[in-house]
Amino acid sequence: MIFLLFLALIASIFGLVSRAAEHSETISSLPQATPTMKHKPSSLTAYYVEGKTIFDNYGNIYVPYGVHSTALFQPNWRHSYDYKNFTQAQIKAARTFWHANVIGFQISRENLFPDRQNPDTPDEAYLAALDRAVEWTTQEHMNVIFNLQTESSTNEIMATQADIPFWQLVANRYKDNQRVFFDVFNEPRDFYDWNLWQNGGVHNGVSYIGMQQLVDTIRQTGAQNLILVQGQGAGESFDYYNFRHHLLNGENIVYAIHPYLSNTQHATRTNWEDWWGLAVRKLDVPFIVGEWNETPGSGCIANARTVAPQFLAYVQELHLGLIAWALTPGSLIRSNGDPNTPWDWTQLTSFDTPTYACIDDIVYPYFDPQAQGGGQLILQFLRIHSP
Repeated sequence: MIFLLFLALIASIFGLVSRAAEHSETISSLPQATPTMKHKPSSLTAYYVEGKTIFDNYGNIYVPYGVHSTALFQPNWRHSYDYKNFTQAQIKAARTFWHANVIGFQISRENLFPDRQNPDTPDEAYLAALDRAVEWTTQEHMNVIFNLQTESSTNEIMATQADIPFWQLVANRYKDNQRVFFDVFNEPRDFYDWNLWQNGGVHNGVSYIGMQQLVDTIRQTGAQNLILVQGQGAGESFDYYNFRHHLLNGENIVYAIHPYLSNTQHATRTNWEDWWGLAVRKLDVPFIVGEWNETPGSGCIANARTVAPQFLAYVQELHLGLIAWALTPGSLIRSNGDPNTPWDWTQLTSFDTPTYACIDDIVYPYFDPQAQGGGQLILQFLRIHSP
């Protein structure tokens, strides 16, 4: 009897093992879950934001590294030295020599809509120049940033209602090409009011619209392209304890810092941490250095040879991409002194004179053959960090 009970127990155990094996085989035959991606792999490049990180549609991390071109924002742009040197050779040099994966172009509402009698009629030649910038840049497998700039024309400190049709046109034109990014307003300045920055309002008797309205305007066209948004203080301020309450609504938003150095407010690591570094560390949103260089005429600091390398080390510590200002003489590159000579994208500015003085009245392009600046230092940074 005991022997029969023992056989029954053995049979029961084998039955349980068999059924468990069948169940395991059934589970293993089911489709396995894969990570959810906002964009499916395709032949068309696209980008999206998750937390602090920008991804492409294959799930690869994208960190913007690049340079700015000055070709398209001058008031008399067709006849400017900058536009005359806007060539495919410039774009190719951005990739092959400067290791760029993106080029920034500041563009002007006044250049896009120059006819005061027909303010809704765009300049077709200017649109063709924008198209050429996109075509040449993407042919070199780089991305494009179009940044609305007012300093060289109407000089508003913030966006106004007139900027709505600008972004409606530009976003509609490039919404099917996600290699084009939109930087909504260059260097909001001369005020400190995060609510004004975010939502607009009246300042010194002038009505402004906020960064949120510009983001919404772009999204209402159906464009899902990356949107860049700069902080207050000409893009220098994202002070954590205030900015954290004014994050913008929407997807695929990247915050762009313009952290130029100065002898007073932006000279030390503590300054950088207070103005924007703490926000980079603590907030779950992506930041980049959207524009930076060190020259006697822009963001000048007396001991640049020492501080500029420290600044770039701090940028790398925070794992930030950087887009350098700019491929124009006196900034990243030097001229031979003759304005009519084609610009050489490989003749770099550096800090190689015995003295380094800040000069407030420098106008760019600046054709001094000994122009001082961060060209060599920035090229070294991009060579090391840009894929």
